[in-house]
Amino acid sequence: MTLEERYADASWLLELYKEKLLEPGWAGELDRVELEYIKGCLKKSASLRRRWGFRPSAKRLSEERIRAVARDGVVKKQASFSFSRRRGKPQGVMIKP
Repeated sequence: MTLEERYADASWLLELYKEKLLEPGWAGELDRVELEYIKGCLKKSASLRRRWGFRPSAKRLSEERIRAVARDGVVKKQASFSFSRRRGKPQGVMIKP
């Protein structure tokens, strides 16, 4: 079964799910149909892989990681704040807690 088959009677709901399922952290626990839809979209789009925390060049997309991002969103790593050795200027981004 696909999303199209599942929501054949409600096209507005199909369009909503197609859009919202691709937002990290929105879907919660995925069923098999939702997982396959997201994975297919991730395989087609490097920019979507980046938004989901994968490298744009990633070929292997693990089911566990897709499920975690769908449930929890992308966990952003806190950038370290360091100084350039040559110029003594700060590099990186400060993230306030």
